[in-house]
Amino acid sequence: MKFVASSASLLISVGLSNLSPSLAFNCKRTAAIIGRFTSTKRYHAATMIRSDSSSTSLLSSSKNNSNSNEETVPSPSLTYTPISSISPLITEARTSYATHFTHPYQFRLAQLDGIERLIRDNYSALSKTINLDLGQGSMYAEAFELTGMLGRISYAKSNLRQWMTTQSVPTPFPVNLNMPVQSQLTPYPRGVALIISPWNLPITLTLTPLLEAIAAGNVCVLKMSEKCVHTTSLLTELLSSGKYLDQRVVKVVNGEAEEATELLRHRFDVVSYTGGEKVGRIVNEAAAKHLTPTLLELGGKNPVFVTKNADIACAAMRIAWGKVTGNAGQLCISPDYCLVEESVKEEFVEALCKAMDEFYPVSSYPGNNGDDGNRGDVGKMISVEHAERVVSMVDSTCNVIYGGKHHDTKERFVAPTIVEATADSTVMKDEIFGPILAIVTVPDLDSAIEYVQTNFSSKGKHPLNLYLFTKSKKEQQQIMNAIPSGTCAVNDVIKHSANYYVPFGGIGTSGLGAYYGKFGFDFFSHYRGSLLVKNHSTSKLDPAVWIQFPPYNDKKIFAFRSLSKLPLIFGPLKRIAPVAKVLLPVALGGLLFWAGIMVERLKYFG
Repeated sequence: MKFVASSASLLISVGLSNLSPSLAFNCKRTAAIIGRFTSTKRYHAATMIRSDSSSTSLLSSSKNNSNSNEETVPSPSLTYTPISSISPLITEARTSYATHFTHPYQFRLAQLDGIERLIRDNYSALSKTINLDLGQGSMYAEAFELTGMLGRISYAKSNLRQWMTTQSVPTPFPVNLNMPVQSQLTPYPRGVALIISPWNLPITLTLTPLLEAIAAGNVCVLKMSEKCVHTTSLLTELLSSGKYLDQRVVKVVNGEAEEATELLRHRFDVVSYTGGEKVGRIVNEAAAKHLTPTLLELGGKNPVFVTKNADIACAAMRIAWGKVTGNAGQLCISPDYCLVEESVKEEFVEALCKAMDEFYPVSSYPGNNGDDGNRGDVGKMISVEHAERVVSMVDSTCNVIYGGKHHDTKERFVAPTIVEATADSTVMKDEIFGPILAIVTVPDLDSAIEYVQTNFSSKGKHPLNLYLFTKSKKEQQQIMNAIPSGTCAVNDVIKHSANYYVPFGGIGTSGLGAYYGKFGFDFFSHYRGSLLVKNHSTSKLDPAVWIQFPPYNDKKIFAFRSLSKLPLIFGPLKRIAPVAKVLLPVALGGLLFWAGIMVERLKYFG
């Protein structure tokens, strides 16, 4: 996800003298790149935002209360956390965690309930902040942010007790010499988690890792993006108020470069970062200094294969929807470019342009209708600078075949555009992250696969998402086997990323690790294996004592080697154990019945 606001927060050279020379160089270099896209005014604060009575509440002036559905949205100013307050805040989080107050099931469940209430109580206000920050309508907020989060929370609540349960696992020979023994696997909280979230899905990509980290029993330090000012301001107030979450569980740090750099100086027990590849490397390097496990959800250029065996009309509609409705292309899961077989190219382009006209007519662009020029069907760029960047990618190296006009970069609006490109085009050099769709024409499927392998896969630039449109199962398998990717969707786009029953994460330069649902709980947990021995024997008559302790001889070696082969014998027996549990009672009942008959016959003839 390019140009994530939290990314910019990691790059200024405050305190870089204490970092490694390579890290300091990367910080300065990337600061120059991303700094151009930072348009948010800096607000210096005398005191950090805290959830106590002395805080200036963004919601205190709201008419909303327990008996009212009316909500207000915070002003666009965002109070930054003083640098001097960050270290004490982290110390406070670590001190709180040391009391293990987050471990009990009921406490964790109460926090998940609190996140759910936070969304339900502030539904319309959160939707409004999405509109103000991203220019998105209520349907986008509903589908991409709010409803999906409620589903994730419900799923976590329903399964939390099972996830937390200590599991008994087999104990093989010769580990179980001292029978009886038991082996267990227990999910244990990692400790204090640092979560850095982006601006492009400011609710989902903030609350999802937060939800899973809390479910796993961690205390969290949260750094949200300063670019989506309205949403970050509101979430800061709600998360810190104490009304929804225990104030010890989440500590919010707001700011830009200095604040994020200060955060990365400290040791955390786990780090989750969503953003761009360049900053992801810096986060990973900073975390590696403390050997901290890191989840990196980055992104990249997501290819869409459209073969001659695709349903062209269906493919065109779904790709157009995913590219534009998906936050105007500002999603890490957004289709980036299409590889279209030459035999169906004209048909596909015609169907794609038709879908664009139907879904996003010019009349819906800013200034062309009565609803302030924007229904929210086509969102806005996060900043003027980002809008200018996206528009500049459409240059002489590509051919515009749809749109390319009606841009209004001063209002952060980029109109949906389709271009015909080659490997040398500017739009193919980097993730577009805007409503521009590139089409690359290829002779056949083999050429399409070779294109991705040559330009991206061979360089480790694996996509976060792989999309393919074809009715042929053979082609589906051919593409999926040839192109590594974090996730994959066949004959659809984007929607697969909302499935919390499967992991979501990248591979290569598109990310490190995975989360969502149980997989997120697993990432934020350390699974500790335990061996419980209930045999306290010290007698040499006990075979386990005789074998385990010196002096050793050939007889002990032979016995030890023989015992190590026992799993080969008991392995097949374990597989029939479920059947045996049913058959043995039946057989025993039959045996007792037969014995009863025999007793009666003996009495009769006796």
